[in-house]
Amino acid sequence: MPRTMTLLQKPTIVMAAVAMLVAPLLVLAFASPARAHDGTSTVIYLDVFPDGSVEGQVEHPVVLLNELFDFDLDPDEASEDDIAATNDVMAPFNTASFAFFAEGREWPVTFTDTEVVETENRLYAAYNFELDDTFQTAPRQFEVTYTGVFDQVAGHIGYVVVRTDPQTGTFRNDDPVAGDENPAGTDFQTDLLTTDDTTSIVDLDDPNTFAALWATIDLGMEHIFIGTDHILFVLVLLLPAVMLFSLATDKWVPVPSFGEALWRVVKIASMFTIAHSITLTLGGLGIVELPSKLVETIIAISIIAAAIHNLRPIFANREHLIAFAFGIFHGFGFAGLLSDLGVGRGQRLLSLFGFNIGVEIGQIVIIILLFPALYLLRRTVFYPAIIRVGSVLLAAVAFIWAIERIFEVSLGIDDILDRFTKAPRVFLLIAAATIVAAGIRQVEASRGRLLPLRSLGEVDGDGTTEVREPELV
Repeated sequence: MPRTMTLLQKPTIVMAAVAMLVAPLLVLAFASPARAHDGTSTVIYLDVFPDGSVEGQVEHPVVLLNELFDFDLDPDEASEDDIAATNDVMAPFNTASFAFFAEGREWPVTFTDTEVVETENRLYAAYNFELDDTFQTAPRQFEVTYTGVFDQVAGHIGYVVVRTDPQTGTFRNDDPVAGDENPAGTDFQTDLLTTDDTTSIVDLDDPNTFAALWATIDLGMEHIFIGTDHILFVLVLLLPAVMLFSLATDKWVPVPSFGEALWRVVKIASMFTIAHSITLTLGGLGIVELPSKLVETIIAISIIAAAIHNLRPIFANREHLIAFAFGIFHGFGFAGLLSDLGVGRGQRLLSLFGFNIGVEIGQIVIIILLFPALYLLRRTVFYPAIIRVGSVLLAAVAFIWAIERIFEVSLGIDDILDRFTKAPRVFLLIAAATIVAAGIRQVEASRGRLLPLRSLGEVDGDGTTEVREPELV
């Protein structure tokens, strides 16, 4: 009787699948957008909020300030205190250099505190400012003039960048390295300042409902891709999704079919979606609000709880219940981010709708990328150990997060994780893991060491599922 060639035994199909998976990720990984933080230029950021307030930052490279004002700042490691100490000089300088005009009159500006901004090129000193509450609502058209260093450095270049304006679908990205990108909205409104032209005319009078909707969709996707805690929660739930817990053997065993594995994943994703959609709406509309510290701590605890379940099942084969229970708190976390963007009440429903869609798209992308590797490995003898080791590691990370969030300290875990979980790097790692999983699966199959498939038995009263060997025909 001729053997039937399996999918993994067809090199052409495997290579084509690998190429289709890796090629677009390589494009994403090596694409590099233009940056305003080029290491030499001044950057002026504007944040326009629906309540009429306008805030922003003037950012200068630290090396430039050392040259102009004879500061002795470390251009690579200047601290918050170091930059704050320069404000006695820089606040009057920036105030004298800055001028806003709207509706035929000057719009007074007040400089407040300082920040350190790390970029891929140079360290920047940021001087925060607020525009006075002169107008009932923020003008949509105004002029920005900044002379400052332009009067002292011939050929100096600066940028005026509107990074927040919910009405046109422009939202701030707080990533200090990519702070001049806008992955979560329409293109930033950017204007160039030079020594010959130190005035920028800002025109925001172009409300665009579709752009605002797409901005919040994009923001939701971006939040999933950079929200490491959400990614790890999905991962810790997916680890056992391709397995069933056997009451007979007290062990995880492979699901009998692709359809069964897919159905388990769909249930987990659906319950997580339903739960966080409810609380995202309640929190986003201000109906129910919880302290951010409490929400973020419970999100970390949710990963620990799910990891413990993987080691010793509490809701065996009902992981979707865990997804729903803790999805409630993840929804409040999403709502907190949306609230921080300063979205006006008139746009709140539209923003909630778009943001939620974006979260779902991001979640689906993560699941689609992770699921093939897990499914390929499920029948190998290594997978039970992967569940155990993976769950312990994820629980350890989440425990550190919980400590950081409870005591408001930094233990450096995010810096370590960012090396692996930042998009698009994480997509390449997942693609590589899938290729390795396919290779391991093929080797184990060729050696006849794949775990046997079992049929789904009756569900016992305590919620566990007995899995039995199928009868041979």
